[in-house]
Amino acid sequence: MKRLAALCAVAVALAGCGGGGGGQPPGPPASLPLPGAAPVPTSELTSAASQMCAIVAQSHQSPGTVLQPFYAGPHNALHLLAAVAHAKHPAQANQLLQVMLTYEQAIADHPPPPQTGADADALQQAVGSALAALGVPPPSC
Repeated sequence: MKRLAALCAVAVALAGCGGGGGGQPPGPPASLPLPGAAPVPTSELTSAASQMCAIVAQSHQSPGTVLQPFYAGPHNALHLLAAVAHAKHPAQANQLLQVMLTYEQAIADHPPPPQTGADADALQQAVGSALAALGVPPPSC
């Protein structure tokens, strides 16, 4: 009888874990922890990822004009994304920083090298990978 009561308690607890959400997974967190600082709003990071869609397109079409929009737009938030990801996902954070450095070097050249568009694609992929590791779906372009 004790065994049956324990099984019932486990079943009730498991049923309660569903939260009545109809089996749908929870959405992305509203904010993400940044060790030693205030939590970072997820929207700030997804906004930067969305801005990268235009930056990537521009990097393919006119790479010589992307320097200012990149630094005025998603640049700082991408560093923030790497900092947030570093605590639990250092591989994704390091990959993001490495790809970002390559892209920054390309867009700083006059004229930017022919592979600048491919570097932008790699950066966008690294951004998506870091967001996904944090449980945040990357925006589609």
